[in-house]
Amino acid sequence: MLFLLPGAAFFAAIFLYPSLRTIQMSLSDVNANNITQGNWPFVGLKNFVAVFHLQATGTTLGNTVIFLVGSIVPQVVIGLLLAVGLRTSSRLRRIGRALVLLPWLLPSVAVSSIFLFIFYTNGGLVNWVLLALHVAKTPVLWFANPGTALFVIILVNIWIGIPFNFLILQSGMQALPLDVHEAAAVDGAGWWRELFSVTVPMLRESLFAVVMLGVIGTLKVFDFVWIMTGGGPANGTMLPGPLAYQQAFVQFQYGNGSAIIVLTVLLMVVLSLIYVRVTTPRDLTKADRRARVVKAVGIVPAPDMAAAAENRVETLETTTLETTGSPS
Repeated sequence: MLFLLPGAAFFAAIFLYPSLRTIQMSLSDVNANNITQGNWPFVGLKNFVAVFHLQATGTTLGNTVIFLVGSIVPQVVIGLLLAVGLRTSSRLRRIGRALVLLPWLLPSVAVSSIFLFIFYTNGGLVNWVLLALHVAKTPVLWFANPGTALFVIILVNIWIGIPFNFLILQSGMQALPLDVHEAAAVDGAGWWRELFSVTVPMLRESLFAVVMLGVIGTLKVFDFVWIMTGGGPANGTMLPGPLAYQQAFVQFQYGNGSAIIVLTVLLMVVLSLIYVRVTTPRDLTKADRRARVVKAVGIVPAPDMAAAAENRVETLETTTLETTGSPS
C-alpha cells in the first residue's frame, strides 16, 4: 500500500483537487473582487444559465460543429490512406512514416508560428502563390474574416491530428489477416474495391476509435487557436476552450469560465462512456459471428460460403470430441 501513496498524492494534487475546485467555482459567484478569498457565495446553476445567455455561446456552438466535422473527416480519410499506402516495410515507407509523425514533434507555439507565416497577409506563402498564379488580385486577409480564419485553424488541426489517426489505423491494419487481401486480389478486386469492401469493414473498430477519440481531443483544443486568432475575429473562431479562457482570464468571470469547462468535460465523459461501451467485447451468437464474417469479407458474393466454412469447423470439432471422448 505504501507504494501507492506517491501516485495517489500526485493524482490528488494534480487532478482531483483542481477538478473539485473547478466544480466549486462553477457553482459559486467568483470574480476579480473575491477570487483570493476562497469562500465564495454559492449561486447554484446560475453560472450555467449565464453561459447559455452569453452572446458568444451560439457562435461557439456553431463553430464547434463546423470545426469537428471539418477536422475529423479529413483526419480519418488522410490517416486511412496513409496507413494503407505505407503498410509495407521498405526504406521509403519508413521515411514516409517518419515524415507523417513530424507534426507530433513540434510544440503548438511552433506550429502556430509556422501557419501564421504561411497565411500572413503581406509576404505569406499562400498569398504569394495565389498572386503569382493570378488567382487573387490582392492579398487575402485570412485572419480578418471569420470564415477564412476558421478555415485556417481547421487546416492546422487537421495537420496536427493526422499522425494520431495514422498510428491507430496502421496498428489496426497490422492485425488484419493477409489471406483476406490475397483472396480479394485473386478475385480481381482493384485497389479501391479492396479498400472499401475489405479493409474498411474490417477496420470498423479502429475507425470508430479514431473518430471518438478525435472528437474528444478536438473539443479540448485551445492553444493554437488562442495564439493564432484569440477566438476572433468577431468570435469567428471561438471554441469552448478559448471561450472559457476569455470568460475567466479576460473578463474575470471565473464562475462562467469554470461552468464552460465543466460542461465540456461532461460532454467528453459521455463520449468516453459511449466509446468504452461500444468497444467492450461481448459474447456473440452464431448468427452474429456469421454476419461479422460476411461483412468483413464483403467481396464474397454468397454469404452461405461463410456459413458453410463455420459449419465445417463445427463438424471437425464434433468429430474430434467423438473420437477422443468427452472429458468426464
